[in-house]
Amino acid sequence: MSKINKAKVLNVLILIFATFPIIPNSLKGLPVILLFVGALFIFKKHKFNWKWLLINSSLFIVYAISVLYTNDHSVAFKKLETGLSILVIPITFFGLLTHFKVSNNLKQLFIKIFIVSTTLFSILSSFYIIFYNSSLNYIWSTDKYRNIIIEMPLIGQHPIYASIFLAISIIFFFYLFKQKLFKNYKEILLFLTLVLINLVLLLFLSSKGVILALCIIIFFLFILTNSKKTHKYLTIITFIFSLIFLFIYNRRMNELVSAQTYEEFNPTLSTSVRLGIYDCSWTIITKQLFTGYGVGDAQRELNLCYSNKSDLLLMHRYNSHNQYLDIIIKTGLVGLFIFLGFLLINFRYAIKNRNHLLVMILILYCILFLVENVLSRQSGVILFFFLICFFNNSERPLVKSI
Repeated sequence: MSKINKAKVLNVLILIFATFPIIPNSLKGLPVILLFVGALFIFKKHKFNWKWLLINSSLFIVYAISVLYTNDHSVAFKKLETGLSILVIPITFFGLLTHFKVSNNLKQLFIKIFIVSTTLFSILSSFYIIFYNSSLNYIWSTDKYRNIIIEMPLIGQHPIYASIFLAISIIFFFYLFKQKLFKNYKEILLFLTLVLINLVLLLFLSSKGVILALCIIIFFLFILTNSKKTHKYLTIITFIFSLIFLFIYNRRMNELVSAQTYEEFNPTLSTSVRLGIYDCSWTIITKQLFTGYGVGDAQRELNLCYSNKSDLLLMHRYNSHNQYLDIIIKTGLVGLFIFLGFLLINFRYAIKNRNHLLVMILILYCILFLVENVLSRQSGVILFFFLICFFNNSERPLVKSI
C-alpha cells in the first residue's frame, strides 16, 4: 500500500469511532479491534512513546495487579476483558501510531460525524418510544422512557451512557461554533438543529449528573470567552434561571434539593438510593483502604453490606455509582492516586497545548465520575479512552484559540 492509501485507511478506521452511538452493542468493541489491526499493518519501526502509553494504560495495569490478591478470579478476568480497551487503545496510539498525528481536518470531520450519528441515535430512540406505546402519558414519563431506551434493539443504552453521547455532541457543537469552523450559516443552522434534537432527548432522559456537568462546562465556556460584561451577566442570569427551572419542574432534578431525600433511606427516590449505596461503599472502603479488595471481589463486598441495609439494594446489586469510590474499593488508595495522576497529567498537557476540547472532555468525565461508574461498561470505557488518546494526539488548532 502506498503512503497515501495507508493514511486514508487509518482515517476511515478512526472515523468509525465517530459512529459509536449507533454501533450495535454486540459490536462496540469492533472499532477498537479494527484500529489495532490496521495500526499493525501501518506500523513503522520506531520507539514506543512509553511515557504516554504507561500513563494512559495505568488503570488497567493496576486492575491486573489486583487479580493477584482477589478471591473471585472468574469475575476478575471478566472485568479485565471489559476494560481491555484501557490497554489496547493507548498501545495503538502511543505504540503503533506514534508517527501519526491527527490532522485538524480529520478532527473536524470526526466531530461532525459524531454529532450526526448521535442525532440519528436520538431520532431512532424517539421513534422507538412512540411505537413502543401510543399513550402520550406513557411517553412523557421520564422513568418509563429511561427503561424503554435500555430495551431498544441493537443500540439500546443505559440512560447515563446515552446521555454522555448527547452531552459530548453538544460540547462538540459549541467547540466548532466558538472556533468558527463551520463553513457557512447554513451549516451552522443544520448542526444547531441536530444538537437541539439531542438536547431534547437529554432532557427527557434527565440524567442529573450529565445535565449538571454540561451546564457547568457551557457556563464557564461562555464566561471565559466573552469579554463584554453585559454578555457575562446575561450568561450568569440564563444559567441561574435554567437551573431553577430544572430543579423545580423536573422530578429527578428536584430530588437533589428535596429534604425528603436526605431524611431517611427512600427506595422510591434515585438520589436517596445513591446515598444508601455511598454509605455502604464508605463502610467497606474503611476496612481495606490501601489495597482494596481486587477487581473480582468489589461487588461481593458491596452486596454483603446491602444485605444488612436494604433488600432493594441487594436485589439490584448496584455498583458504587462513583468511579473514584469504585477504584478505591477495587485497588485502594494506591489505585486512586494512580488514576488521579493519569487525569491530572492529561489535563495539564491539554492546558499547556491549548487543547480546549480535550480540557472540556476531561472536565465532563471528571464530574460524571462523581456520580457514575462510567468505566464499568464498554460503552463508557471505549469512548472515554479513545477520546483522550485521539485528542491528545491531535494537532493544535490553526484558528485563533478560544
